[in-house]
Amino acid sequence: MDPSFPGFGATRAFTVWAASGLPLRHVDCDTLGPMDISQDAVELIIAWEVAGGDYPAARRQYEARYHRPSWPGNEASGLTIGIGYDLRHQGAHFEGDWKARLRALPARNAYERLAAWINRGGSTAAERNTSDISIPWEDAISVYRVRTLPRYIQMTREAFPGVDTMHPHVFGALTSLIYNCGPGTKNKPAKQRAYAAIREAVDRQDVPGVAAGIREVKKHHAGHPLERGLNRRRESEANLVMRAAYEAGAIAQPNVSVG
Repeated sequence: MDPSFPGFGATRAFTVWAASGLPLRHVDCDTLGPMDISQDAVELIIAWEVAGGDYPAARRQYEARYHRPSWPGNEASGLTIGIGYDLRHQGAHFEGDWKARLRALPARNAYERLAAWINRGGSTAAERNTSDISIPWEDAISVYRVRTLPRYIQMTREAFPGVDTMHPHVFGALTSLIYNCGPGTKNKPAKQRAYAAIREAVDRQDVPGVAAGIREVKKHHAGHPLERGLNRRRESEANLVMRAAYEAGAIAQPNVSVG
């Protein structure tokens, strides 16, 4: 467990900000309620967003590579900050999530300059023009834990009705999937089929079926410039789902690894 991660073993407090930019309240991390998803899932998302799946290296990798706005290099993504916070897809929430924190940074007009990339694709030029903006790990993690992750948990409930009645590993793995791939399937037939299979498995409370559905999403990634990394993340999510069955003693656990 990373002692610097607010809400998980840390004895520290941070501030929740109102959309107006004024401090709304201070939050003692020890008072945060339990998540609907497992802590392993919370850490899995962080690991894949900033550290290639290696959670113990997450803070080090973030501070080395992701503390400044970055662009993954594909057409579907925008300029990204924090823990996988893609400005192309977060327009409705950006002000409330980031305005006060960005305006507190030493970089000139950090909030306004990043707001200019809301709902737009990223580019190397965007990275270059915002390279003086450095977002501390503490801000990135706080926004993720308090603002972003709860939204994606709710989106996962809506995408896969009934998932909140399953094991927190299952719910969490599917939250990772939605965090990474989003809920939309329009004009994406392979993704549509995989998500339909997952919904059917959730309806049956079929843990191995959910894992199989997540692995089916790999077909949607075929030809993507980041295909290998995306497929490794899907495998990691599927393995987390299967741990729900192993921990319940429903089936024996084989030796598995993510290659």
